[in-house]
Amino acid sequence: MRTLASIALVLLSGCIGTCERTPAPPAPAASASASASSVAKNTPLFGPKADAAPLDAAALADRGKELYGRYCDFCHGKDGHGYAADEAPALASDDLLGIASDEYLRDAILKGRPGTTMSAWGLARGGPIGADDASALVAFLRAWQKRPASTLEDRKSEGDAARGATLYEKHCVKCHGPKGGGGKYNALSNHELLSAASDAFLATTIEQGRSGTPMPAFGDKLSKKDVDDLVVAIRSWRKAPEDAIELPPKPGALKNVVLNPRGKQPAFPENVDYIKVDVVKAELDKGASMIIVDARAPGDYALMHVAGAISVPFYMVEQYAKEIPKDRYILTYCACPHAASVKARDALRGLGYKRVAVLDEGINVWRDRGYPVRGGGTKP
Repeated sequence: MRTLASIALVLLSGCIGTCERTPAPPAPAASASASASSVAKNTPLFGPKADAAPLDAAALADRGKELYGRYCDFCHGKDGHGYAADEAPALASDDLLGIASDEYLRDAILKGRPGTTMSAWGLARGGPIGADDASALVAFLRAWQKRPASTLEDRKSEGDAARGATLYEKHCVKCHGPKGGGGKYNALSNHELLSAASDAFLATTIEQGRSGTPMPAFGDKLSKKDVDDLVVAIRSWRKAPEDAIELPPKPGALKNVVLNPRGKQPAFPENVDYIKVDVVKAELDKGASMIIVDARAPGDYALMHVAGAISVPFYMVEQYAKEIPKDRYILTYCACPHAASVKARDALRGLGYKRVAVLDEGINVWRDRGYPVRGGGTKP
């Protein structure tokens, strides 16, 4: 039985979490602004210094559509129905949009879910999206909302964490992993999620589920006490926040791009799209020369990356290309494990790089094999 995935399904890219929504009808923020010159390829559509007149609702949603197509649809699907990659949930869901506030959705987009495949897209975390960009994305998501917003009761869960853990083992662990982490669906012990999720929202999600998704409703199977105990148990597994991170170099400042610069070319097959992690590690151990590119957002790289890899986000390949030699074999990777890495691979190929392939299983398998990583390595 698929369980508590609905809590995960309120997370963008698996990670737009939970927050109470006021009963006011959904409406995009009216304060977003943009200048025509800021609308450039691979740059934020809005910026912290944007000073043009505020956009109306339709224009704001149009901006959000462009951003969604650039950063979101390859995981969540062009129509928002989800599961295009990495079990990314459906965003075109009234069960989500009817109870998630604009403020929370913006916050989740900007901060992401550290330790999961949901990147932090905000400028402060090294990403390409400013606060007004996030507002535009939320306005676009709201266009999918058909049902009026709901008002959640003022609910504070008080219960027995040990009893809740037993219920979790019965109903939830297969989807979300032990103690809210490491499962197929979202990490419920994630600090950013539990910092923002109200008890009422968590309880309502468990009780009502997410129609059209793997998350069923448990309101007819669990009592109010059961649900409260579950919420208390989940909160008890909350992980500590990540320490301050050091973001990778920006374009023009890459260092140590080539691994084993004096080594021979790796014995990789020509004209292949994917190469297994074990094959790549074996060639590195032989001293083969190559370049490994982390195609995720910079904040993900800062938290954990393949040892010796460089950060080249999939949406900024052109800006970094001048610093990447064309005479070496290049491996791109992400965590999905193919969505962002394929975009980076194809962008490099389009710029004339002849030998580029994807590190097939991605960084999480690399880590799980015990191969060297930097900046972290713990499972969500």
